[in-house]
Amino acid sequence: MAFYSGLFSLCPRVAKLDGRLVASTPYRSRLLTLGLFYRQLIVDPKEQVVRLHRRHGWLFAHDWHIPFGAIQAVTYGYEDWNPFASFQLARDSVDWFTVGLKLKNQTQHHLFSFVGDGTFQNDGRLPDWLYWDEYLTDVSGTQENESQVFAELLSKMIGVPLDSG
Repeated sequence: MAFYSGLFSLCPRVAKLDGRLVASTPYRSRLLTLGLFYRQLIVDPKEQVVRLHRRHGWLFAHDWHIPFGAIQAVTYGYEDWNPFASFQLARDSVDWFTVGLKLKNQTQHHLFSFVGDGTFQNDGRLPDWLYWDEYLTDVSGTQENESQVFAELLSKMIGVPLDSG
């Protein structure tokens, strides 16, 4: 049984301001990169537009204004970033969930990544009870739940399907 805590994940800050959904790079990520990377998403249902602001390097910024009508789907993906995952049958995953927008002109915009410590997995032949110490001390981040809620909320607010392909 895993112990879940937001301390073990890096997820964007999400808030509701004046009827708009606002998501931005978490403070811990900004601190780790010394403010080098910053991303902010504003979904405005009144104006039917998604505003995306990205800053790479302290000087290079880019803004997108994407109308709801130009969006085909909200994309949602998962990868296990544990470097030893292919060599181990019993392992702790490193979850990397991504949420983005797929436009009708087939371009894609990556919005946010949700990264954190995953739960222990046993894909081997040995029974689970042999790994009792791993199950007892397993900690996991909240990245899976937060990414699913964020992707579903975006999908509903914009009125497009969720594409997990």
